[in-house]
Amino acid sequence: MTTTTGTTTAATSSDGVLAAARRLADLLDGHAAEADRTGQLPPEVLKGLLDAGFARHFVPARHGGTEGTFTDLAHAVRDVGTGCVSTAWVALIYATAGRMAAFLPEAGQDELWAEGPDVAVASALRPSGSATLSGDTWTLTGRWDFLSGVDFAGWALLCVAGDACTGEPAQGVRYFAVPRDAWTVEQTWAPTGMRATASNSVHIDRVRVPRSRSFAHSRLLTGTDDPDAAACYRAPLQGSGPPLFVAPALGGAAQALTRWAERRTKRDDTARLALARGTAELDIAELLLDRSVAAADTPGMSRETVARVMRDAAVAARLVRDAVDRLVDLSGSAMLSEADPLQRAWRDVRTATAHGALDLDRSSTQYVRDVWGWTHD
Repeated sequence: MTTTTGTTTAATSSDGVLAAARRLADLLDGHAAEADRTGQLPPEVLKGLLDAGFARHFVPARHGGTEGTFTDLAHAVRDVGTGCVSTAWVALIYATAGRMAAFLPEAGQDELWAEGPDVAVASALRPSGSATLSGDTWTLTGRWDFLSGVDFAGWALLCVAGDACTGEPAQGVRYFAVPRDAWTVEQTWAPTGMRATASNSVHIDRVRVPRSRSFAHSRLLTGTDDPDAAACYRAPLQGSGPPLFVAPALGGAAQALTRWAERRTKRDDTARLALARGTAELDIAELLLDRSVAAADTPGMSRETVARVMRDAAVAARLVRDAVDRLVDLSGSAMLSEADPLQRAWRDVRTATAHGALDLDRSSTQYVRDVWGWTHD
């Protein structure tokens, strides 16, 4: 198993990650089909991803990180998505997991980034397992699913529900930073799309984790209240996370629409309407995405703004999905082959937009409650 840690040529600014993302998208054009077939990103792609600066994007400056913006990350991930949605998704996870790790106590951060800011960190967002505190050490056991890019990660952030944490009063979900040599990867990822994210499971048994490598989920949920902290750490999770999950699908959908238009030989009224409507849907989705990440980059998000960001992200995901679905309806038997790039784009977009953070029913409930004052009937 390969473990990816630091590199020395990574981008050192947000401008760098944008330019590097465009170069990476060009590299991916020749690798996306192979990655989909094998279910793994090639080593040169993973190196390019880290060299582009994704892992360091939200890492604190004192560890050599960028402390970047949500806007630049969303744009960079979207650009990578035009070449490969799976790569864009792993890039996003490595970046956002770095932001999560910044909520560790300083001693834990020092340990995680001891070799530099370009450490690949995978994260589990669903609580699982159990943790027992004795003195200053937690003992962790369990299995966690859906850790994108975990096969090549040097660290994993694993979360445990409060009622499964013993040894201290229940305080909600806790995260634990665990190094690569403490867990075993289980090959459980066999999806319809985004196959190359290799979002496998990890299993650990009675692993000891010091307090310095643990933090409460509530800190991530609300963001820090430190007025001197970088803006990326002050944003609440619900107001910053959902729009980022749209970006890989948006890039993949834009490329799919371009390829469909280039190879469409029957340019009748149906095709013209599909192209006009599809490009408009993607433009609207991008406008919603840009407004949302701009809000996340502005400290002091109100509850109403958070609700609007969640709504906009879910609606943008629907628009992206609908635009690609329409291409499928108009492509006939050409879409039957798994090797067809349009089918791969459709599978990838469908998988990406199914993420729980983009659930329109849930976000609409919160939106009408927090913005309009409606209560659930």
